[in-house]
Amino acid sequence: MKLKILISFLIPILFCLGAFSQDLSSNLDVIINADSLSKSSVVAVKIIDKTTKQPIYQRDSSFLLQPASTMKVATSAMVLETLGSNYLLKTSLYESEGRLYLQLCGDPTLMKEDLVRLFKNINLAKYDTLVIDNTFIDNEFYATGWMWDNFVSGDNPPYGIFNIDRNLIPVKIMPNKKTGVVQIISSYPIEIGNELKIGTVNQIKLEQRPWQNPNAVYISGEVCSSFVKKIPVQNPEKYFLHCLNQSMPNFSGKISFGEVPSCTSLLACKKTGALDILREQNKTSNNLFAETMFKIASRVAFGTQGNMENARKLFEQFYNIKAFVIADASGLSHNNLLNCDFLCDVLFRMGDNRDFRSTLAVAGKDGTLKKRLKEVSLQGKTGTISGVSGLCGYIKTKQGHDYIFSILIQNYKGKAKPAKLLEDKIVRELNEF
Repeated sequence: MKLKILISFLIPILFCLGAFSQDLSSNLDVIINADSLSKSSVVAVKIIDKTTKQPIYQRDSSFLLQPASTMKVATSAMVLETLGSNYLLKTSLYESEGRLYLQLCGDPTLMKEDLVRLFKNINLAKYDTLVIDNTFIDNEFYATGWMWDNFVSGDNPPYGIFNIDRNLIPVKIMPNKKTGVVQIISSYPIEIGNELKIGTVNQIKLEQRPWQNPNAVYISGEVCSSFVKKIPVQNPEKYFLHCLNQSMPNFSGKISFGEVPSCTSLLACKKTGALDILREQNKTSNNLFAETMFKIASRVAFGTQGNMENARKLFEQFYNIKAFVIADASGLSHNNLLNCDFLCDVLFRMGDNRDFRSTLAVAGKDGTLKKRLKEVSLQGKTGTISGVSGLCGYIKTKQGHDYIFSILIQNYKGKAKPAKLLEDKIVRELNEF
């Protein structure tokens, strides 16, 4: 009798859930099919219940697509669980037998001011040698599939063990209307092809032209007033050594490279929380942070120098998958291939991890979602590269339901704005249920 009562109670609930799913599916199909992007591009979507993982809606969710920066959801989850929420990146200064040892870890937040503080109370005259330990991770600047014309973007600087000042050099651009000349001033020597002209707006373009001069950055366009532009360093090691020398002007000894010996005394240390880095990484979609932390995780996991090959191996082991192509950690490479199913699986796995969820942008409040979906309770990660746009995350709907979703739109021409508008339409429709 009790079983019959239970069944009679559950049937209406299951019927309502089925009707709800059907209504949402019909509405989303109408929205997507009515959008011009669906006629020429791939629009893949997956929505699941956060608690049960039950699929609510799926459209081409198994298609292998380029994830753009939604890739950071998967790589940052791996990094966080590998390192732990309390892991500290340490840039340390030691002494031993009349030598100084500077041990680097690749901390992507390290600034020249941090180096100044490390050496501030050190009597540098006592030491004839400074040894830099650069063995923690490698110094490969770029990942497979990155485009050469991305290298001058402030969003895509080279990265590695010698990270400092986020590997960006500030240059001052100053137009002189009397002489008609635009001057470019930098405190660090950079080869710049100055093609700027005086105009009515500040509108410039940065380019690399490897066929013309692989070491130069060409700046063209027009300017009407002075401003500062940050340009990625071409060689992080050289720039790091430049900053290091400026940080210890009273040091007259030699600088060499080697490992820190076992018997040393710690003089100073700059510590950065890994969770703090991951928060800025995901909220602002920082590519330098993502690539560096990926390698650091492989160093901690395997105990050997962190590199991209081991980071990819760790990724495959962590998720127990080999069906995807993982070219980098940030999603910059067009070689990356995964799908909406996988992104939802990752988000489901991390759904109750408060630290992980704190790394995601909050719609209408911060990060890359600050100006989007202000009326929606959403934590998510955006993604954009040429011809690709994505959005994934967690949503609590107006009815109080918790869902996980992933949207990947690929193979469109032109700007990403139409794709972003379609993503927002899909999320707003989900928010009604």
